[in-house]
Amino acid sequence: MSTVTPFAVLALIGAASGAVTAWLILRRSPPVRVLTPSAPPEPMEPEVTARLLADDHAARLAALARLAEAADADPARRQDCVEEIAAQFRYRWLDRPAWQAELWRLLLPHLRRDSPRCWPGMSLRFGHTVLHDVDLRGCEVLDVVFRSVRFVGDAHFDGVVFAGLASFEEACFARHACFRGARFGVGADFENATFTGSAEFTRASAGRAMWFDEARFSARTDFSEVVFADDVSFAGAGFAGRTTFRGARFASDAFFGGARFGGHADFTGATAEEFRFPRARARTDIHAVRHWPAGWTPGPPQPLKPGQWAEVVSGKLG
Repeated sequence: MSTVTPFAVLALIGAASGAVTAWLILRRSPPVRVLTPSAPPEPMEPEVTARLLADDHAARLAALARLAEAADADPARRQDCVEEIAAQFRYRWLDRPAWQAELWRLLLPHLRRDSPRCWPGMSLRFGHTVLHDVDLRGCEVLDVVFRSVRFVGDAHFDGVVFAGLASFEEACFARHACFRGARFGVGADFENATFTGSAEFTRASAGRAMWFDEARFSARTDFSEVVFADDVSFAGAGFAGRTTFRGARFASDAFFGGARFGGHADFTGATAEEFRFPRARARTDIHAVRHWPAGWTPGPPQPLKPGQWAEVVSGKLG
Protein backbone atom coordinates (compact mmCIF):
# COMPACT_ATOMS: atom_id res chain seq x y z
CA MET A 1 0.00 0.00 0.00
CA SER A 2 1.51 3.29 -1.14
CA THR A 3 1.51 6.32 1.04
CA VAL A 4 1.55 10.02 0.13
CA THR A 5 3.50 12.29 2.38
CA PRO A 6 1.88 15.53 3.64
CA PHE A 7 4.47 17.51 1.70
CA ALA A 8 3.40 15.87 -1.55
CA VAL A 9 -0.26 16.65 -0.82
CA LEU A 10 0.59 20.30 -0.16
CA ALA A 11 2.58 20.41 -3.36
CA LEU A 12 -0.37 19.05 -5.35
CA ILE A 13 -2.79 21.53 -3.76
CA GLY A 14 -0.39 24.39 -4.45
CA ALA A 15 -0.02 23.42 -8.09
CA ALA A 16 -3.80 23.16 -8.57
CA SER A 17 -4.37 26.48 -6.82
CA GLY A 18 -1.77 28.16 -8.98
CA ALA A 19 -3.38 26.80 -12.14
CA VAL A 20 -6.82 28.08 -11.08
CA THR A 21 -5.41 31.49 -10.19
CA ALA A 22 -3.68 31.77 -13.53
CA TRP A 23 -6.90 30.79 -15.32
CA LEU A 24 -8.89 33.46 -13.42
CA ILE A 25 -6.31 36.11 -14.27
CA LEU A 26 -6.54 35.21 -17.92
CA ARG A 27 -10.34 35.30 -17.78
CA ARG A 28 -10.51 38.74 -16.14
CA SER A 29 -7.66 40.41 -18.00
CA PRO A 30 -8.19 41.49 -21.60
CA PRO A 31 -5.88 39.87 -24.08
CA VAL A 32 -2.78 41.85 -24.92
CA ARG A 33 -3.15 43.52 -28.30
CA VAL A 34 -0.12 43.72 -30.50
CA LEU A 35 -0.55 46.97 -32.39
CA THR A 36 1.07 47.12 -35.75
CA PRO A 37 1.12 50.48 -37.53
CA SER A 38 -1.12 50.49 -40.56
CA ALA A 39 0.61 51.12 -43.82
CA PRO A 40 -0.03 54.58 -45.31
CA PRO A 41 -2.14 54.56 -48.46
CA GLU A 42 -0.28 54.23 -51.70
CA PRO A 43 0.40 57.62 -53.30
CA MET A 44 -1.93 58.55 -56.12
CA GLU A 45 -0.65 58.28 -59.64
CA PRO A 46 1.24 61.42 -60.79
CA GLU A 47 -1.15 61.73 -63.73
CA VAL A 48 -4.16 62.02 -61.39
CA THR A 49 -2.35 64.56 -59.21
CA ALA A 50 -1.50 66.65 -62.27
CA ARG A 51 -5.08 66.62 -63.49
CA LEU A 52 -6.25 68.13 -60.18
CA LEU A 53 -4.45 71.32 -61.25
CA ALA A 54 -5.56 71.25 -64.87
CA ASP A 55 -7.27 74.23 -66.50
CA ASP A 56 -9.92 71.93 -67.94
CA HIS A 57 -13.09 71.18 -65.94
CA ALA A 58 -13.49 67.69 -67.32
CA ALA A 59 -9.90 66.74 -66.46
CA ARG A 60 -10.28 67.86 -62.86
CA LEU A 61 -13.60 66.11 -62.43
CA ALA A 62 -12.17 62.89 -63.86
CA ALA A 63 -9.25 63.08 -61.42
CA LEU A 64 -11.61 63.68 -58.48
CA ALA A 65 -13.77 60.75 -59.56
CA ARG A 66 -10.64 58.59 -59.63
CA LEU A 67 -9.79 59.71 -56.09
CA ALA A 68 -13.30 58.83 -54.93
CA GLU A 69 -13.10 55.37 -56.48
CA ALA A 70 -9.82 54.72 -54.67
CA ALA A 71 -11.34 56.00 -51.42
CA ASP A 72 -14.32 53.67 -51.82
CA ALA A 73 -11.88 50.77 -51.69
CA ASP A 74 -9.58 52.25 -49.04
CA PRO A 75 -11.17 54.05 -46.03
CA ALA A 76 -7.80 55.61 -45.16
CA ARG A 77 -8.11 57.80 -48.28
CA ARG A 78 -11.61 59.09 -47.64
CA GLN A 79 -11.02 62.18 -45.52
CA ASP A 80 -8.21 63.28 -47.86
CA CYS A 81 -10.57 62.85 -50.80
CA VAL A 82 -13.27 64.95 -49.11
CA GLU A 83 -10.74 67.68 -48.36
CA GLU A 84 -9.49 67.69 -51.95
CA ILE A 85 -13.03 68.08 -53.29
CA ALA A 86 -13.71 70.85 -50.75
CA ALA A 87 -10.54 72.66 -51.82
CA GLN A 88 -11.81 72.68 -55.41
CA PHE A 89 -14.79 74.84 -54.35
CA ARG A 90 -12.43 77.80 -53.92
CA TYR A 91 -11.39 77.95 -57.58
CA ARG A 92 -12.97 80.93 -59.31
CA TRP A 93 -13.98 79.54 -62.66
CA LEU A 94 -15.95 81.69 -65.06
CA ASP A 95 -19.11 79.66 -64.31
CA ARG A 96 -18.54 79.04 -60.63
CA PRO A 97 -22.10 77.88 -59.75
CA ALA A 98 -22.03 75.17 -62.44
CA TRP A 99 -18.57 74.04 -61.31
CA GLN A 100 -19.71 73.75 -57.70
CA ALA A 101 -22.81 71.84 -58.77
CA GLU A 102 -20.53 69.22 -60.33
CA LEU A 103 -18.48 69.05 -57.15
CA TRP A 104 -21.59 68.54 -55.01
CA ARG A 105 -22.63 65.68 -57.30
CA LEU A 106 -19.31 64.01 -56.55
CA LEU A 107 -19.32 64.72 -52.81
CA LEU A 108 -22.89 64.24 -51.59
CA PRO A 109 -23.22 60.47 -52.24
CA HIS A 110 -20.45 60.00 -49.66
CA LEU A 111 -22.18 62.13 -47.01
CA ARG A 112 -25.84 61.08 -47.28
CA ARG A 113 -26.87 58.42 -44.80
CA ASP A 114 -29.05 56.49 -47.25
CA SER A 115 -26.38 56.32 -49.96
CA PRO A 116 -24.69 52.94 -50.65
CA ARG A 117 -21.42 54.88 -51.01
CA CYS A 118 -21.71 56.74 -47.68
CA TRP A 119 -18.44 57.37 -45.83
CA PRO A 120 -19.21 57.76 -42.09
CA GLY A 121 -17.27 60.20 -39.94
CA MET A 122 -16.25 62.73 -42.58
CA SER A 123 -15.44 66.34 -41.65
CA LEU A 124 -16.06 69.36 -43.89
CA ARG A 125 -14.04 72.56 -43.91
CA PHE A 126 -15.06 75.53 -46.06
CA GLY A 127 -13.44 78.68 -44.75
CA HIS A 128 -13.62 82.18 -46.30
CA THR A 129 -15.25 81.23 -49.58
CA VAL A 130 -18.50 81.58 -51.54
CA LEU A 131 -20.77 78.55 -51.81
CA HIS A 132 -23.68 78.32 -54.25
CA ASP A 133 -26.91 76.40 -53.66
CA VAL A 134 -25.78 74.26 -50.73
CA ASP A 135 -28.03 71.26 -50.13
CA LEU A 136 -26.86 68.85 -47.41
CA ARG A 137 -30.30 67.46 -46.58
CA GLY A 138 -30.07 63.97 -45.13
CA CYS A 139 -26.30 64.09 -44.61
CA GLU A 140 -24.30 63.05 -41.57
CA VAL A 141 -20.96 64.71 -40.90
CA LEU A 142 -18.47 65.00 -38.07
CA ASP A 143 -16.89 68.44 -37.55
CA VAL A 144 -17.89 71.13 -40.02
CA VAL A 145 -16.38 74.57 -40.53
CA PHE A 146 -18.25 77.18 -42.57
CA ARG A 147 -16.50 80.14 -40.95
CA SER A 148 -16.87 83.37 -42.97
CA VAL A 149 -18.60 81.50 -45.79
CA ARG A 150 -21.09 83.39 -47.95
CA PHE A 151 -24.01 81.17 -48.94
CA VAL A 152 -25.47 82.29 -52.28
CA GLY A 153 -28.92 80.89 -52.97
CA ASP A 154 -30.92 78.87 -50.44
CA ALA A 155 -28.85 76.83 -47.98
CA HIS A 156 -30.50 73.54 -46.98
CA PHE A 157 -29.34 71.73 -43.85
CA ASP A 158 -32.68 70.10 -43.03
CA GLY A 159 -32.25 66.88 -41.06
CA VAL A 160 -28.46 67.04 -41.11
CA VAL A 161 -26.74 65.19 -38.26
CA PHE A 162 -23.76 67.22 -37.06
CA ALA A 163 -22.00 64.59 -34.95
CA GLY A 164 -19.16 66.96 -34.03
CA LEU A 165 -18.84 70.70 -33.59
CA ALA A 166 -20.46 72.89 -36.25
CA SER A 167 -18.99 76.33 -36.85
CA PHE A 168 -20.89 78.96 -38.86
CA GLU A 169 -19.12 81.90 -37.26
CA GLU A 170 -19.39 85.07 -39.38
CA ALA A 171 -21.21 83.15 -42.11
CA CYS A 172 -23.58 85.11 -44.36
CA PHE A 173 -26.76 83.50 -45.68
CA ALA A 174 -27.74 85.62 -48.67
CA ARG A 175 -31.15 83.91 -48.97
CA HIS A 176 -33.02 81.39 -46.86
CA ALA A 177 -31.22 79.19 -44.31
CA CYS A 178 -33.05 75.94 -43.51
CA PHE A 179 -32.02 73.86 -40.50
CA ARG A 180 -35.36 72.16 -39.85
CA GLY A 181 -34.86 69.01 -37.77
CA ALA A 182 -31.08 69.35 -37.78
CA ARG A 183 -29.26 67.65 -34.91
CA PHE A 184 -26.21 69.37 -33.40
CA GLY A 185 -24.55 66.67 -31.31
CA VAL A 186 -21.73 68.81 -29.87
CA GLY A 187 -23.34 72.22 -30.18
CA ALA A 188 -22.79 74.92 -32.76
CA ASP A 189 -21.36 78.39 -33.20
CA PHE A 190 -23.33 80.99 -35.18
CA GLU A 191 -21.64 84.03 -33.66
CA ASN A 192 -21.80 87.11 -35.91
CA ALA A 193 -23.70 85.17 -38.58
CA THR A 194 -26.00 87.12 -40.91
CA PHE A 195 -29.34 85.69 -42.01
CA THR A 196 -30.64 87.86 -44.87
CA GLY A 197 -33.61 85.62 -45.68
CA SER A 198 -35.67 83.46 -43.36
CA ALA A 199 -33.87 81.36 -40.73
CA GLU A 200 -35.64 78.05 -40.11
CA PHE A 201 -34.57 75.99 -37.07
CA THR A 202 -37.92 74.30 -36.41
CA ARG A 203 -37.56 71.08 -34.37
CA ALA A 204 -33.77 71.30 -34.40
CA SER A 205 -31.93 69.88 -31.38
CA ALA A 206 -28.55 70.36 -29.74
CA GLY A 207 -26.78 68.20 -27.18
CA ARG A 208 -24.37 70.92 -26.05
CA ALA A 209 -24.18 74.72 -25.90
CA MET A 210 -25.03 76.91 -28.90
CA TRP A 211 -24.00 80.49 -29.59
CA PHE A 212 -25.83 83.05 -31.71
CA ASP A 213 -24.08 86.07 -30.17
CA GLU A 214 -24.28 89.20 -32.35
CA ALA A 215 -26.11 87.26 -35.08
CA ARG A 216 -28.40 89.29 -37.37
CA PHE A 217 -31.79 87.88 -38.35
CA SER A 218 -33.28 90.16 -41.01
CA ALA A 219 -36.46 88.25 -41.94
CA ARG A 220 -38.69 85.57 -40.44
CA THR A 221 -36.88 83.58 -37.74
CA ASP A 222 -38.34 80.28 -36.55
CA PHE A 223 -37.01 78.39 -33.52
CA SER A 224 -40.33 76.74 -32.70
CA GLU A 225 -40.15 73.34 -30.98
CA VAL A 226 -36.37 73.34 -30.80
CA VAL A 227 -34.81 71.22 -28.04
CA PHE A 228 -31.59 72.56 -26.51
CA ALA A 229 -29.94 70.34 -23.88
CA ASP A 230 -27.45 73.00 -22.75
CA ASP A 231 -27.02 76.77 -22.55
CA VAL A 232 -27.99 78.89 -25.56
CA SER A 233 -26.82 82.46 -26.01
CA PHE A 234 -28.30 85.17 -28.23
CA ALA A 235 -26.24 87.96 -26.65
CA GLY A 236 -26.47 91.09 -28.77
CA ALA A 237 -28.48 89.34 -31.50
CA GLY A 238 -30.80 91.39 -33.70
CA PHE A 239 -34.25 90.09 -34.70
CA ALA A 240 -35.70 92.42 -37.33
CA GLY A 241 -38.60 90.30 -38.59
CA ARG A 242 -41.21 87.95 -37.18
CA THR A 243 -39.52 85.79 -34.55
CA THR A 244 -40.95 82.72 -32.87
CA PHE A 245 -39.73 80.41 -30.14
CA ARG A 246 -43.13 78.74 -29.70
CA GLY A 247 -42.81 75.47 -27.79
CA ALA A 248 -39.02 75.74 -27.60
CA ARG A 249 -37.42 73.76 -24.79
CA PHE A 250 -34.24 75.07 -23.20
CA ALA A 251 -32.95 72.54 -20.65
CA SER A 252 -30.59 75.19 -19.25
CA ASP A 253 -30.33 78.99 -19.57
CA ALA A 254 -31.67 80.95 -22.54
CA PHE A 255 -29.65 84.16 -22.64
CA PHE A 256 -30.83 87.19 -24.65
CA GLY A 257 -28.64 89.88 -23.08
CA GLY A 258 -28.57 93.00 -25.25
CA ALA A 259 -30.76 91.43 -27.95
CA ARG A 260 -33.04 93.68 -30.04
CA PHE A 261 -36.51 92.67 -31.23
CA GLY A 262 -37.70 94.86 -34.09
CA GLY A 263 -40.76 92.84 -35.12
CA HIS A 264 -43.17 90.26 -33.75
CA ALA A 265 -41.84 87.99 -31.00
CA ASP A 266 -43.57 84.88 -29.71
CA PHE A 267 -42.33 82.76 -26.78
CA THR A 268 -45.67 81.01 -26.21
CA GLY A 269 -45.09 77.64 -24.56
CA ALA A 270 -41.31 78.07 -24.45
CA THR A 271 -39.62 76.70 -21.32
CA ALA A 272 -36.15 77.17 -19.86
CA GLU A 273 -34.33 76.72 -16.60
CA GLU A 274 -34.03 80.49 -16.72
CA PHE A 275 -34.78 83.15 -19.33
CA ARG A 276 -32.48 86.15 -19.11
CA PHE A 277 -33.00 89.44 -20.97
CA PRO A 278 -30.54 91.93 -19.43
CA ARG A 279 -30.52 95.13 -21.53
CA ALA A 280 -32.62 93.46 -24.25
CA ARG A 281 -34.93 95.87 -26.09
CA ALA A 282 -38.07 95.74 -28.20
CA ARG A 283 -39.15 98.40 -30.67
CA THR A 284 -42.42 100.06 -29.67
CA ASP A 285 -43.19 102.63 -32.39
CA ILE A 286 -44.31 99.93 -34.86
CA HIS A 287 -47.17 97.46 -34.75
CA ALA A 288 -45.83 94.19 -33.34
CA VAL A 289 -47.50 91.40 -31.40
CA ARG A 290 -45.27 89.95 -28.72
CA HIS A 291 -45.68 87.14 -26.19
CA TRP A 292 -42.79 87.15 -23.74
CA PRO A 293 -41.86 84.33 -21.34
CA ALA A 294 -43.72 84.43 -18.02
CA GLY A 295 -42.47 87.23 -15.80
CA TRP A 296 -41.04 89.39 -18.58
CA THR A 297 -42.56 92.51 -20.11
CA PRO A 298 -41.44 95.71 -21.92
CA GLY A 299 -40.68 98.74 -19.75
CA PRO A 300 -41.28 102.40 -20.63
CA PRO A 301 -40.41 103.36 -24.25
CA GLN A 302 -37.33 105.45 -24.80
CA PRO A 303 -35.94 107.13 -27.92
CA LEU A 304 -33.15 105.12 -29.48
CA LYS A 305 -32.33 105.64 -33.13
CA PRO A 306 -34.13 104.54 -35.09
CA GLY A 307 -37.50 104.80 -33.34
CA GLN A 308 -38.69 104.09 -29.81
CA TRP A 309 -37.45 101.10 -27.83
CA ALA A 310 -38.41 99.57 -24.50
CA GLU A 311 -36.17 97.47 -22.34
CA VAL A 312 -37.47 93.97 -21.62
CA VAL A 313 -37.65 93.76 -17.83
CA SER A 314 -38.58 91.17 -15.25
CA GLY A 315 -41.95 91.64 -13.53
CA LYS A 316 -45.01 93.61 -14.58
CA LEU A 317 -44.89 97.34 -14.24
CA GLY A 318 -47.86 99.04 -12.67
